[in-house]
Amino acid sequence: MEKVKVLEKVLIYDRILRFNIDLLTGIKSEIRADIEETKIMGDALLDEGELKSVRDFLLKVEENFLLKLGEVLDSIYDEYEVFNFDITFLSSIPEEVGREIERLDLIGSINSKLELLRDILYEACCIPRSNEKIDVVLTPFKVYCELLNHAIDFNKKFEKI
Repeated sequence: MEKVKVLEKVLIYDRILRFNIDLLTGIKSEIRADIEETKIMGDALLDEGELKSVRDFLLKVEENFLLKLGEVLDSIYDEYEVFNFDITFLSSIPEEVGREIERLDLIGSINSKLELLRDILYEACCIPRSNEKIDVVLTPFKVYCELLNHAIDFNKKFEKI
């Protein structure tokens, strides 16, 4: 592989790893506040049956999504450290750097983790909705689903480089 192409891949992968770490860190820092806000809005806007559905949803988010989010974030941090170590260690052998980048399959690995998070959130969002009020109360979580979809699509654009 040509040195310029290897450098291009290194720079792209470095940015994609950091972008995804920043994205997930941002979601992690905001979602707890959204959970609390959703509880408050639910109490103010929903009847008991609707409120129970929303509380069940929030419990799934807290138990499943937040746990998996932490695991995914830790995993991507680990991949970033391995990537940086490998690049540093192999920097004097550009052809090995190119092979190592392909072996790591960073974009595929990251996207599979983002898809897992998105699917957990989609599953949690699949609660019976009796009216528009529940949809409105759950808006922040629908935004997170879309954000994860956009990140996956963004990453895929660089997969073929």
